[in-house]
Amino acid sequence: MTTATRGRPRTLESVTTRLQTEHGALYVTVSLDAGGRPVEVFGRLGKAGGFEHGVAELACRLISLHLRRGTPLEEVVAQCRGVQEMQPWPNVLPDGRHTYVLGLGDGVAQVLQEYLGHAA
Repeated sequence: MTTATRGRPRTLESVTTRLQTEHGALYVTVSLDAGGRPVEVFGRLGKAGGFEHGVAELACRLISLHLRRGTPLEEVVAQCRGVQEMQPWPNVLPDGRHTYVLGLGDGVAQVLQEYLGHAA
């Protein structure tokens, strides 16, 4: 069974967020459609060709596939939030609040969480 995929415009606005993790900086780039809704996600962790880099790319490709196929953002966040494969790492958010990143999935979920409520 094939599910309709949301088309991708030629250009998209995007925002990159850096979070610190036990394995170094995690960069999460979220591309947004004209309505401000996430369409695709890219993640970078570790060196190209390394295990962490590959897992980040795989996870973000699968998240992007779900977003383009219409999976509600709330479901994506709920599935990724709390996944822990490393030591909790402290981060200070732009508004001064503190948070801990538990792992790759949790970090991506924290970034995507910011878009809930912003979408039209």
